[in-house]
Amino acid sequence: MISFSILFFTIYCLSISLVTIVGYLNNRKKERNYMLDEEKINLDDVLVIIPFRNEAHRIEMLLKSIVKLKESPAEFVFVDDHSSDNTRELVSRYLENVNHTILTLDEGISGKKNAIREAISRTKSKFILTLDADVSFGVDYFSNLKSLGKADMYVLPAILVAKKWYEYFFELDVVLANALNAGLSGLSRPIMASGANLFFRREAFELADNYSLHSSFASGDDTFLLRDFSKNKMDVRTISSPDVAIYTETPQSFKEFIDQRLRWIGKTSNLNDSLNSSTTYIQAAFAFVFLVIIALFVSYGEWRIVCAIMILKSVVDMLMFGLYFNRINRMTTWLFIPVYELLFPFYSLLLLVLVPTYKPKWKGREIYKL
Repeated sequence: MISFSILFFTIYCLSISLVTIVGYLNNRKKERNYMLDEEKINLDDVLVIIPFRNEAHRIEMLLKSIVKLKESPAEFVFVDDHSSDNTRELVSRYLENVNHTILTLDEGISGKKNAIREAISRTKSKFILTLDADVSFGVDYFSNLKSLGKADMYVLPAILVAKKWYEYFFELDVVLANALNAGLSGLSRPIMASGANLFFRREAFELADNYSLHSSFASGDDTFLLRDFSKNKMDVRTISSPDVAIYTETPQSFKEFIDQRLRWIGKTSNLNDSLNSSTTYIQAAFAFVFLVIIALFVSYGEWRIVCAIMILKSVVDMLMFGLYFNRINRMTTWLFIPVYELLFPFYSLLLLVLVPTYKPKWKGREIYKL
């Protein structure tokens, strides 16, 4: 059993280091090259689309970020998805001196994906940036964005920010997933994107978008669009720099956290993306084998070995993922990895139980429309 455990950790270390170190460093090299492109993004060609639904309690940090910007895009387009609160009034009051438009979805049209497509159909621009209504960013965000070369899509960083100590656990799996995504981008291509900070060329969108294949899912505007761009062999680039990152709060409760993860699992399982699926299967296999090793040593009463294995796993993960955590300035979150390792088996078991039995809602609506 000891020999098998050593073999497992050897394979695990080689596999993870290939992605989180070799792949990550290669993506950093790509990022530097993106800034050397002669054709840069012109902010006059950029339209920002922000769907919202009853966001009055969270949208002020976005509006304050917009007002403080050193440089701005051509226009901000807010799309009201049948809100019943005073979000519209807040937008108008804060942005009275900023070029913006507020669109309203017609009756019978709803959801974030429809909101984005409705805004695209009613506007003109060369490039589109989608943001969520509950994000914030630095004053130099657009100044840094225009330093990038032109591409079909940029997968930009969306960073969760904890306010209470236990919310760091709500950050961890997202940062770990984003680290793998950055590494895969360096080796091949990204498998994840966040609509909270997604930049793409309008013409590429009109060519690649295959909305009919995922119209039954209320969420997933980001991952499905990334899949469509990848299938059409378009120029998709991943940026890890916090210079063009947006920041948003972690879920505010355990239920909200679980609901969010179940939504993500639901849309990912329907992507039909071979690289995404194979990565998920490999991760699941590593997790399963590790849990089996732990269970066997527990059954033998080898508690010292169990502790040693848990410590070794935590040290390996902290070393392998440390570069990315440092890159996005989340080193406090990085320190919680050992505790996350202890909780991971219970967290995984809970999700396995809930996936087939519990259907979360999003913005008060069903996620999956049959």
